[in-house]
Amino acid sequence: MPTNALPVDDAGSLRHAYIQSLAYCLQACLLRGDRERARRAWAILIRCREVNWRTKWEWGLLFLSSQDTDAPGLASQADQVRHVERWINTLRVTVRNEEKPSLLHALIIYYIKEGRYRQALEELETYLPSYPYLLSASLHTYAGLLAFYLAQPASHVRQRSPSRSQQHLIVPGGDGSPSPSSSPRSSRSPSPPHAPLGWDHADFSLMGRAKGWFAKSLEIDEKEEVAKEFLRMVSAVVMLQECQLM
Repeated sequence: MPTNALPVDDAGSLRHAYIQSLAYCLQACLLRGDRERARRAWAILIRCREVNWRTKWEWGLLFLSSQDTDAPGLASQADQVRHVERWINTLRVTVRNEEKPSLLHALIIYYIKEGRYRQALEELETYLPSYPYLLSASLHTYAGLLAFYLAQPASHVRQRSPSRSQQHLIVPGGDGSPSPSSSPRSSRSPSPPHAPLGWDHADFSLMGRAKGWFAKSLEIDEKEEVAKEFLRMVSAVVMLQECQLM
């Protein structure tokens, strides 16, 4: 949930107190799920010259990605995806370089929630070779996780239609274990170190790409535990596949 600390230029004035109260109201509406009132509060805030709305892009993303109860169909869902993409891509042009990885991370999490795993991986593979994204260990870990997921045999894939209820990236093992949460530093939970049974039929190319992304993540941050554990698993699968080719 975005914080309610609202950066404004004129602290201490009555106008500032009003703006800050409106920010508290906005956060309360978000917590209650009252999207309509939250949008009204946000519409007022972004018109205030004291508010740097670019520092609160998470709120805009939350509004755009929230589903309208009166338009749950596929057409409105596709529109929401386009709105979110347009919002984030517009912000990328204006924000500082150090803020761009956070925007890409938010877009990847959104794609994952929508079940657009391949699109998320393609987005990462487009931007990760360039600065400043190449310095983010967590983004490389997500690229590895997505490639690892897409490489699994069809019998291991948990089939789900893209929907708002799809909140996590499912990793193989048959238990539906969720992926790391939306925090860039969330990849800290332990994972099984050995290759799962039946992975001798995994996509060799994608598995190799996953191995490369995990290795790169560890080059950037050797404390990235999920990348470390999954690299061990992927290496076991790749070794198994190489032995079969001999």
